[in-house]
Amino acid sequence: MTPATLTRTLLDPIADSLGLSETELGRLFGVRRQAIQQWRERGIPSARQAKAASIAAIAELLEHQLKPERIPGIVRRPAPAYGGISALEMIEEDRHEQLYEVVRRSFDWATPA
Repeated sequence: MTPATLTRTLLDPIADSLGLSETELGRLFGVRRQAIQQWRERGIPSARQAKAASIAAIAELLEHQLKPERIPGIVRRPAPAYGGISALEMIEEDRHEQLYEVVRRSFDWATPA
């Protein structure tokens, strides 16, 4: 199966929005690039679907609030709000739910800083 014939999965909007290579995408899930290719063909394993959904929600939130071309740089930059690490590092450490809450609160204009 060629890459052009693969159906889009939840991995595609994550990779597109965050500007990730297959290797970087695999790193977020703690797997190799080859595993990501298999997931594209066979589907994301059930044990990884919740994490994929959380990361997709983060990517979607960022897309609605920021200029899309800035997102890849922003998620790679260490930030005090993330304990001095990057958003991608938080995801790698399985702190994606915490990251979602921090990102969501940062764009909640009704909540005082």
